[in-house]
Amino acid sequence: MRFLTLLFVVFTFSSCARIAELEEIKPVYEVTPGLTATFPSHAQAFARATRLEQKQPLIAGELYLGALQELAAQLDRTPADLEVRRSYNFALDRVFSLIRAHNYNPWDAPLQVGRFTFTHKHVPRERWHPSIFEFLPNDQVKVEGEYLKYKATRDGLGASLVAIGRTPKKNPRKTFSQDKTYYGISAVASFRGNQCEIAFHDPLEEDTVKVGRHTFPLIADYTTPLAVLLTRERPEKLGLSRLLDPDKYAETARLSRLRPYEDSRIPILFVHGLLDTPATWVPMVNALRMDPVIRKKYQIWYYSYPSGYPYPYSASLLRKELDRVREVFPNHKPILYIGHSMGGMIGRLMLTDSGDKIWNAYFRQPPEEVPMSSREKKLMEEMLIFKSRPDIGRAILICSPHRGAKLAGNWVGKLGRRLVRVPQDMLAVGDAISKVVTFSQGGLAYESLPTSIDTLTPTNTFVKAVDTLPLSPRIPYHSIIGDRGKADAKANPLVGSDSFVAYTSSHLEGAQSELIIPSNHSGHQHPAGIAEVIRILHQHLKSGKPQASQSQPAAQRLVRPLAR
Repeated sequence: MRFLTLLFVVFTFSSCARIAELEEIKPVYEVTPGLTATFPSHAQAFARATRLEQKQPLIAGELYLGALQELAAQLDRTPADLEVRRSYNFALDRVFSLIRAHNYNPWDAPLQVGRFTFTHKHVPRERWHPSIFEFLPNDQVKVEGEYLKYKATRDGLGASLVAIGRTPKKNPRKTFSQDKTYYGISAVASFRGNQCEIAFHDPLEEDTVKVGRHTFPLIADYTTPLAVLLTRERPEKLGLSRLLDPDKYAETARLSRLRPYEDSRIPILFVHGLLDTPATWVPMVNALRMDPVIRKKYQIWYYSYPSGYPYPYSASLLRKELDRVREVFPNHKPILYIGHSMGGMIGRLMLTDSGDKIWNAYFRQPPEEVPMSSREKKLMEEMLIFKSRPDIGRAILICSPHRGAKLAGNWVGKLGRRLVRVPQDMLAVGDAISKVVTFSQGGLAYESLPTSIDTLTPTNTFVKAVDTLPLSPRIPYHSIIGDRGKADAKANPLVGSDSFVAYTSSHLEGAQSELIIPSNHSGHQHPAGIAEVIRILHQHLKSGKPQASQSQPAAQRLVRPLAR
């Protein structure tokens, strides 16, 4: 009952603290005396158009386009005038607001707006056409929430938009895309007489844009698309459900991309932990997109899975996804793996050659002699016999309990196991396994094999067996470890804890670097943790080969907590 009460309190509190909130607002044009003295007509046009937007939208649109045309000409004469640029952006944003509010479609055929013809420039990108998107101007939404405490933006020219797919994609798993598009787009307008042509640009690919005779910084908003995705899809709601009943959500185990694939960019693969979803990476993604080098050199992928599965099984599912990635994108660059908590444990298995050591920790005979059906044996071999991944070039493991967590083995963990529904695949092989398993303390007992909580206990046979295996010397890896600065850590920094994982469980010998940060278990969302990831990403670009070990005694590397 104490566990159930704790669980109820945690999730009641979590539901109150929304990770992302979105509120639509009405943008108001603010008159700037210096600009209106030079060019007074557009301010009056904006005021009149605002009053006409609902009942006479095409007249309002003509007024906005008329002002935009004048501002574009002025911008061509005085490209350094930031106030002209601001007004240009406002007018163009309002044109997109009208298109959205009145469901106009100027994308399949030109739209006549008073004396103006409104059209667009073709974008040479597969499966991309503006007619399949709703365009939301970013200046008419207010973004808040625990995961989005600041907006990652770039000042520049254009309308900053979220392109929202009107319908779910067909078979997105085939190309590792998201079920529905939520993507940041920037648009600029140019005029030939009274024809207004819209050109769309990707702010993750382009930093500048040419309009008329001049090149300008391209406006960008990297945060609002994430906010729209989170508020419309609410992926965080799957966290508890997928822990308690993983089989019900088996189809959610998949690898996906946050942007169009490019051979030239290094994939960053984010893998979440227990009771979590890919939404947990939003603060880090938000920060990474503000770095122009990372923006140009990397592409973000993520692996989502039901965290009620034992992590050796989740790792086997990830290997299958990575094999498919190699088939679909055979020329992709080596992946930079970033895992948090259980995601770090899965990551360690990607860096390890097991041989037959883990298998032998459980069974009396080699695989070919174990009396199981072929299906049962295949499942066990995929979990217990594996090789380090040749497609991973570096790994960052954050707050990961490589030697288990005591909380999973005490009364909290025991009660938790009773709540997690046993996966059907594990039930199917349970009876056969129990006849041939070599039992030991924390071993592969039938009633404890199937859940993720069991594979987090320090006495678990799999956890102990993996701990005896070296990590591949071919793949450099880094540790980021949280320490709340409690009394035990002050007395001995080597036994510090992030509230769930002790230092002694997170530490890995041979790491290229190890940083202890003043964080709880959410070290992947802590500013110091994010800054360390950014440092490592830049280091990775400078050297594609493992560097000489930079390890030092852990106490010397400790970043002292600022507050408990």
